[in-house]
Amino acid sequence: MTTKLIYWGGSKGGVGKSTNAHLSCLGANLSGQAAAYVLTDPDREIRDKGRPYEVLDGREPNELANILKASRKTSGGWLIIDGGGNRPAFDAAIAETVDLCIFSFRPSHEDMDTVSKDMDRISNALAWPTAWPTNIFAIPAARGYITRLSKKYPSRVITKAIPFVNSASDLLAESLDTPSPPVRSLARKVFSVMEEDYGRRVVNPAKRKAAG
Repeated sequence: MTTKLIYWGGSKGGVGKSTNAHLSCLGANLSGQAAAYVLTDPDREIRDKGRPYEVLDGREPNELANILKASRKTSGGWLIIDGGGNRPAFDAAIAETVDLCIFSFRPSHEDMDTVSKDMDRISNALAWPTAWPTNIFAIPAARGYITRLSKKYPSRVITKAIPFVNSASDLLAESLDTPSPPVRSLARKVFSVMEEDYGRRVVNPAKRKAAG
């Protein structure tokens, strides 16, 4: 079984790409599966202290190419790539390489506009609602965004929203020593949905295109 490649991308910043990438890795680890997080944003610093999963530096093109090349020679596990905001050409290039390209979006008109443009540009990308409201009064309005996007892009929206958890911000801290119970629970849920979606959508990972 080849390494499974997942890309969290999208043009808009602040929609949870990094948080979700770390959640995916933590969830894999908690589920007994190997995972590695790849940072690609050149404006960000590597934070690998206290993390139970590997953190790789893909901020330079050659470094990222080497990481992708090595992944094709590794059996099993997950490679989770964290994209930076406002890099449409980068999104398109990585989308051609990975098994799943995922765009996060939050419940706002601005996010809907941005994720729609991203989905139009990259036909194999999926959208996943992120940091979703848990307040019973806010849920119906937020659900409307998922419904509208699902109608516009049938079968390309992961409808099991990732709920907002305040302590999830700990994932972006300098060190991740002991994730809180809510973060651990959320990580398991995110990974479970991602793994299920991967199994349903990815028929033959061996056909993925070579990078570089």
